[in-house]
Amino acid sequence: CPPTRGARARRGRGRSDPPPSEKEDRSSRMSGLVCAMSGETPLDPVVSVKSGNLFEKGLVTKYVQESGTCPVTGEPLSLDDLVSVKSSSTAKPRATNATSLPGMFSAFQAEWDALVLESFELRKVLDKTRQELSHALYQHDAACRVIAKLIKERDQARADLASAAAAPAAAPATAPAAAGGGAMDVDDGEGISEAVMAKITEKAGTLSKGRKKREPSAALAGAEAVGGYKETKSFPVHLSNAVTCIDAHKTNASLVLTGGADNKVVLFNVATGQQQAKMEGHTKAINRVVLHPTAGTSFSCSADKTVRSWAPDGAAQHVWKGHKKDVTGLSLHATGDYLVSASMDSSWSFYDLSTGVCRRTVQGEGAGFSVATFHPDGLILGTGLADGTVAVWDVKSQANALSFAAHKDAVLSLAFSENGYTLATCGKDGTNVWDLRKVAKQGADAAAVKTFAGAAQAVSFDFSGTYVAVGQDKDLSVFMCKTWADVLHLKGAHKGAVAGVAWGPDAQFVATAGKDKCVKVFQ
Repeated sequence: CPPTRGARARRGRGRSDPPPSEKEDRSSRMSGLVCAMSGETPLDPVVSVKSGNLFEKGLVTKYVQESGTCPVTGEPLSLDDLVSVKSSSTAKPRATNATSLPGMFSAFQAEWDALVLESFELRKVLDKTRQELSHALYQHDAACRVIAKLIKERDQARADLASAAAAPAAAPATAPAAAGGGAMDVDDGEGISEAVMAKITEKAGTLSKGRKKREPSAALAGAEAVGGYKETKSFPVHLSNAVTCIDAHKTNASLVLTGGADNKVVLFNVATGQQQAKMEGHTKAINRVVLHPTAGTSFSCSADKTVRSWAPDGAAQHVWKGHKKDVTGLSLHATGDYLVSASMDSSWSFYDLSTGVCRRTVQGEGAGFSVATFHPDGLILGTGLADGTVAVWDVKSQANALSFAAHKDAVLSLAFSENGYTLATCGKDGTNVWDLRKVAKQGADAAAVKTFAGAAQAVSFDFSGTYVAVGQDKDLSVFMCKTWADVLHLKGAHKGAVAGVAWGPDAQFVATAGKDKCVKVFQ
């Protein structure tokens, strides 16, 4: 009988041929050898003798030449470590599931599912990265704030240390003294020596004689010019804080010194609009500032109970801590060598600027001092009290020479004219002008020679004694001395109360400080 078809197939296969199932397994194993880099079956396969990974020769050769390492393990690898694998050049047959439409749709679906899963994983990684970045930025911002605070505290500590090292020790002890125009205690300290008094007396004599012969400056602004003054400049010197006081340089028309509610003192150039120096050290609002006319130094007093002096570059020099309450008054003597401060603790102190020593502290009775100003000659000191009284002190004897009621409430500002006998004071009930020659005769019953209605916070005479400027609430007014005629009235000069006024040299401008946070120049 002829052999059957199955027998012929078995005979044709031969004894050495593996069964069909074994051949299919081998094909499956070969098709599973893919490149470790591309994930595809390599056309020119090579295997690493170090890691045993299979690669496409072209890909791994380029990678090894560039990096010299295995792309999978990262270990050193050279081209000599790659061994070629012999393989059939027969084209890889198409997978069975890709030979029909249902199989292709199934493959597309699987591919789409893989892409969706990959996208989902990427979104999760992105969200996590964003959270980590946000946390890192927050930590960075917090660290910057802490560093800034530490730097500020360090600088403050350095300034306080420098001030403490430079400042002399104040003598706090007080000793009772005999009554002279009212009972008081006098702190002897080093005392106002005979040499100091001789210097003060000599200066007073020189100024008194010179005043009688002094002619008005040819550059002095006339009444018509002053009457035409308008706001020309406005500066937020203390940024978002109220400006509480101001002083102008007596000869340099560009410089003004201001104090603010931000506890800082600023030397400002109104010509350039630039800050020249910022003095930091006070811990509460500044009440008064004084700019030395020749030395370039500055002085300030504050609600923190201290008086400070500053170098021209803004560096701290001396700190005086003798007062027990807010220091509200500050005035420089005509010699330029001595300074007086007054406080709400009813005391005033006399400082020697050459040594930084507080030579004398005088303790009065009654209401505290709200303001203090030296007479132009320097032999008497005028003080305004919180109860509206004006007390005049003899600097030589430190005795209260005269007191009289000036206002119903606190005296907010006090100024002497350069003519030597005119005094102006202001308070909530208006501005009063006094003739000291008449006051000396009238005593406690002294009457003002002129009164300007309207609450006022600041008053200032120009150096020639020709004009007097008054900060009345939010307005600025200028009056002619002697006749007291109204020269200038600027309604709404500031949006807030005018806290200070200062004249420039030869009355060429008026500078004002306002609680609307601005320093303004009118010229």
